[in-house]
Amino acid sequence: MNSAQNREENREENREKRWQEPMLPLFPKRERIKEPGIKRRLFLIPSNFGEEFDSHFSPTPTPQDALPEIGGWVRQFTIRLLEILSTRRSPHQLARWCHRTTFTELMTMTKSFSTPPRIVRVHLRQPLESLAEVTVLVEYRARISALVLRFEGIDGRWLCTVIEKV
Repeated sequence: MNSAQNREENREENREKRWQEPMLPLFPKRERIKEPGIKRRLFLIPSNFGEEFDSHFSPTPTPQDALPEIGGWVRQFTIRLLEILSTRRSPHQLARWCHRTTFTELMTMTKSFSTPPRIVRVHLRQPLESLAEVTVLVEYRARISALVLRFEGIDGRWLCTVIEKV
């Protein structure tokens, strides 16, 4: 038994020695600051697509807490969008939540599907406050395609500024 215990101790010592070798700190650990006074950065420059506005009438960014909850809102918008793309719903029902440029692109995208595709997965990412980037994977006739959407919190509501079918 002594020899078995000696072998175990030697193995443990060897393991410890391997990890004690000097290593370069290639990826240093980052510590997040958790202070109650620090807020997320607000997305301050809304997309204007080359339009010029008077300072009193320009779109104003809205903080995240003044906007509807993004998860459910994106889900409903995506379902309506897919119904529009399969001509089951009128495109004008999304006109209020799309920028003019985006809405004209949406009008050209109708009749993309003959029947509504099945939603496989929705990826939602918020790089900044009141800005959401969404990738929707859909299955249509045994093929997977993607829709890319971008939402900006402008004037107290979510506004879709990009719709692209990939």
